[in-house]
Order: sequence, then C-alpha cells, then structure tokens
Amino acid sequence: MVIASADAAVLLDPVNLGPARLRNRIFVAPHTTNFGEPGVNLITDRHLAYHGARAKGGAGLIITEGIRVHPTSLRRLGLHAFDDTALPGLTALAETVHAEGSALFAQLLHTGRHSGDDHHGSWGASSTPWTTGATVPHVMNTFDIDTVIAGFAASAERVLAAGFDGMEIHLGHGHLLQQFLSPLTNDRSDGYGGSARSRLRLAREVVMAVTDVVAGRGAVGLRLSADEFLPGGLGPDDVVQAVEWLREDVTIDFLHVSHSAYVGAPSLSTQMADMSYPRAPFRALPARFKAEFPDIPVLAICRIDTLETGSEMIAGGEADLVGFARAHIAEPALTALSLGDGPAPRSCISCNQGCNANLEAVTPITCTVNPKVGMEKAWDAAERSTAQPRRVLVVGAGPAGLEAAVTAVRRGHTVAVVDRRDELGGVLSDLVKMRGRDGFAILTRELSAELRASAAIVRLGTEATPALVAEFAPDCVVLATGAAPDPATRLTLSGSTPVYDTVSVLESPDVVGKHCVIVDDLGTWEASGLAEQLAADGVLVDLVSSTPGFAARVTVYSRLALGSRLGAAGVRVHTLSKLRSSESGALHLEHTIGGPDVSLDNVDSVVHVRPARATTALFDTLQEVGWHGEVHLVGDAFAPRSAQEAVYEGRAVGLSIGVANTTVLAGISARAPYQLGRGTAA
Repeated sequence: MVIASADAAVLLDPVNLGPARLRNRIFVAPHTTNFGEPGVNLITDRHLAYHGARAKGGAGLIITEGIRVHPTSLRRLGLHAFDDTALPGLTALAETVHAEGSALFAQLLHTGRHSGDDHHGSWGASSTPWTTGATVPHVMNTFDIDTVIAGFAASAERVLAAGFDGMEIHLGHGHLLQQFLSPLTNDRSDGYGGSARSRLRLAREVVMAVTDVVAGRGAVGLRLSADEFLPGGLGPDDVVQAVEWLREDVTIDFLHVSHSAYVGAPSLSTQMADMSYPRAPFRALPARFKAEFPDIPVLAICRIDTLETGSEMIAGGEADLVGFARAHIAEPALTALSLGDGPAPRSCISCNQGCNANLEAVTPITCTVNPKVGMEKAWDAAERSTAQPRRVLVVGAGPAGLEAAVTAVRRGHTVAVVDRRDELGGVLSDLVKMRGRDGFAILTRELSAELRASAAIVRLGTEATPALVAEFAPDCVVLATGAAPDPATRLTLSGSTPVYDTVSVLESPDVVGKHCVIVDDLGTWEASGLAEQLAADGVLVDLVSSTPGFAARVTVYSRLALGSRLGAAGVRVHTLSKLRSSESGALHLEHTIGGPDVSLDNVDSVVHVRPARATTALFDTLQEVGWHGEVHLVGDAFAPRSAQEAVYEGRAVGLSIGVANTTVLAGISARAPYQLGRGTAA
C-alpha cells in the first residue's frame, strides 16, 4: 500500500532516542533470525545482507534480535555479546547498517528458564518450568544474579565498542527479568522476591549497571510486556508502576511496549499474533504508556502491518515510533515502497509459516511471500543473471503460477496464464473463506494485481489442453495445476452419513447439518480452521485425529490460541483416535493406544481432511502426444505442500527460465526442467 504524502509526513519526521538521532519514525523490530554461526553464535554474512537490505529499504532504526549476555541464555543459531569473539561481527553489522543510513540498537537479553541445554540447564527466578514437560530451571543464587548483572553491563560495553547507537534491555516476553518481576514466576523469599519493589530489584540493578557503563554514549531503553495476559500475572498498572520506580534511579531513553509471556498458554500466541487477530490488536498498550509517560518516546509493535496504520497511531499520539518485524521480513523496502512512487510493497499476511514455524524448529527463518529472506545474496545474483527471452505458458493461477508469471514478466519473457477457474488465486480462493485464514487473500490480491498490470495474457475459465498449448506455441510450460484430494483415500462409511471435503463445505456450509465430525489426517490449519468456522456457525463439531495432539503441523505460537478458541467454541477434540466403524447417524472411535473408545451419535456429516494428490494430467498428456519442450512442475503440482513452497518455487522458476548459466541458480534451489520429447528430467 502506497500511503498519501500527508499521512507520510508524520512518519518521516526525525526523532531522538537519547543521544541517537533517527532519520524517521519507522523501525525494524527485533526478531530472531537463526542466521547465527553454528556452535559459536556469531554474526554471519547472512545477517549483514539481511539487515543491510532493510536499512537500504529506508527504516530509521534496526533493533537486533536478542543478543545473549551470558552462556546460560544461548540459543542454537542465535547471537551473543558476552565475550570479545562477538566484536568483529557486531562491528561489521554496525558498519553495514550505518552505510545505508539507519541507526542500529542491540536488544540485550537473558531468556532465563526457557534457555540452556541438557548439559548446562537453565536459570530462573524460581523452579517453575515454562510449560508442562519442560525442564526445571536452576534457581539463581546471589552469585548467579551478580554474574547476569555483570553480563548485561559487559555486553552493553561491547555493542557500543562495535559502533551501535544504543540498546534496549529486555524486561518482557516472560524472559529472565520479567520472570523476576512477575508474581507468577517469582516465589523467592530473599531480597529479590516478595513485594513488587523487591521483584523489580534485578531489573533495577541491571538497568543501573548498563546506564553506568553507557554514560550517555548511546541510547538505553526498555522492552516491556505491558500485559502478561495471564490470570494473576502482570497487567498494565503493574508495569507502569515498575517504570515509575525505575525512573527514580535512572534515565530511560525510550519504552518499547509489547505484551505477553513465554509460557505454554495462549499468551504466547499474542506475542506474534497471526492472521486470526485483527490488525494492530494491542495498540491500546503503547497508547497507555504514552499517556502515562509523555516525556519518554514510546515504540509500538505487533501486527501494525502497514505504514498507514502506523501513521494513524503516531498522529493520534499513541506512540512516537512504529515497529514492523514480520512486515519487514516480507518486504525489506517497506518504507521506501510505501512512501515512494515505485511498485507497491509485498505485504506480510501474518501466516506465521516461514518465520515463527522456523523459530520453533530452530532453523533459519524464511517467508511465505518473500523467498529471498536469509538468502539475499543468492537471490540477488539470480535476479542479476541474463535471461534469453522465451515464450512462457503458465497453467494454473494459484500462488505458484501467479508468482512464476509475474517473475517471468519482470525478466522480459512473453507470458500467458490460463486457468480453468473463473478467478485468479487457485485453491486459496476457497480457503480464504475459512474463519481466521483470510490473510491469504492479501497474497492473491497483490499477485493478481501485479499480473493484471503486466503485459501477460490472462485467460480464465479455460481448460488447458494440448491444442491450447499448441495455440500459444510456448518455449516452456509451467505447470502450476495444484492438487486435489485423492479419491482413493476418501473415507467409506456404512449407513447414510455423507462424507465431504473441505472445499465443498466452504462453498456450501449448510450441507454439514447440526453435528459434524472432522477426521483430520493432516494436522494443518485446514481441519482446525474448518472446525472453528463451523462451530462459529452453531454446528456441534467433533475433531478426530490419530496424532497425540491436534493441529500438529501448526506452529505452537498459533496453536496455543487456536486450542483455546476451539475449546471456547465447544469443539470436542479426540486425539490418538481413529474411526473404527459407522452406522447411520453414529460413528465409533477407537483409541490408538488403549484408551477408552468413544461413540458419537446423531452425526449429520463427516468432513475428511486428507492428503491430496498432485494434478499432473496435462504433463502426462503432453508426453503422450509427443509435445517437445521444457516443462516445470511447481507448487502442489510437484508435491502437495503449502503456499510457502508454492511461492518459492514459482519465483525460482520465473528466474530460471532462459538462463544458460545454471550455476548462478544453485543458490536458489531451482529445479531443472523436464525436457519433453528429448528424454527425461535433467
């Protein structure tokens, strides 16, 4: 979205955070990348390229992911500043970001009870694990506390020596300092527990130690969770009071207001709110702190999504700066493209697939809408490569086909797109009808708009046949024909209970009746989202899965809130269960490891969510008729997966067509095409 110049003015005002001068009020919020060097937790070239691109994109400030202040807080592939080995990489990062005009702050962090490993364990205020089944932390003694305070101070000195402009001390998200502050995680009886002032003592001593070291050489602020969203936990009144007490002893240059706690509860899902939440759902929290502390710059964060929303918040006095983490993952040039005259920026859709799901797996982040994330150098090299113009026919206008088409057009190819549907978007056009999954409509809308604005030929409502291929006479065909439920795996029930698939129910929700059983063989959003949708419409829903937990392939950052919503909606979840038998109006479930069997009566319908099969009939037909040419299979037409893989492969194919020097494509993992009429796959 390109916003009006009048709205942009407030975003472009320079601002001071302590001694640091920022060129505008837009910042890249801290977010874990997992780009660190394995085993040593140091800055890599991936960090430099990644943050360099976002600084070049116009952001006024970049705040790094959490930089650990002590080995007990290490995360595999994360970063630290607790010894001098970190200095060269931190210095290179500061130089890279500064060269593009952005300021750079470090986030200094000890994560406490959810850190550590099997050999060293974790440290915490008390012995309570962060979630059921997690390891019990070591209860910190005064020696440990002194060590952590010294670690914050030493890390602050190092990031300043590296050329950083400031830092924020993490006092939120259920990390160590918040673990001491919260009554839910601090049951100590010494001077660091008990009253609210005593529970704040560690944070106070850390902030004082850091400000003593910094001594005006850089900005020092606080990252806060304004609300833990936990019964009996910290709320805005408590955190406001904590800030007031801290200001009695130190000068705080800014407040970065977030929310949540890292716990095995829905609170964690709010930290990185997915598309099931509305835009800027927690904007009242920074507004509260701005009202309480009008003399301190307040930074706002969490699903603000667009600069338009951010400008509203600044103009309305809710914050002084607005931060975008996932939006900058999706579009490094968010600032420049939103406020300039170039193409529209690619929007974050809050799917949490490439970012948060990879965080959970402790693998480098990526992005559904931006395949370049973390591999900027490789993708830039591919984009700079020379491509000989080709005639390209893209069959299928889902995310893979759309991405392939718009990329091929940008590369100078002559492109035609055909699809048997009457609308662009493929199966996503159906799935966006599902409650809480409409974020994918943003992706299809932006891809469709780019395609419509290009010189590509678009023909909808058209079945692709060999005759159609001959009509277009392409040099290569991109098959993005998707996938469909495999008829061979569909449930067969005795009796008269009908069995549907997800798409047919989304098109005609009334067919399910008053009581629907969803049999989930995938563990993705499909079954759980449909269950939530039907329950909201008043249907009694039973969700059956043979896995130990529901929605096994949904990131925990989303699943915790999803489970809470399903429970509130009355959805009954049966895990470790499978269908044993059926009769008219009744289904009998068998527990897979000896638990009690369950009978479900008065069942009106069953929805079977099951693996799909790639739709490749045209590929087979082209082989049979002896068509000669290059064929690419992308997205679900290669193998059924998610929109993330579809966009990635569409972009990779669009870049690879017509490139003679395929060595340059190695970094983007572009599959070699099938050469029909000239042998098998290359």
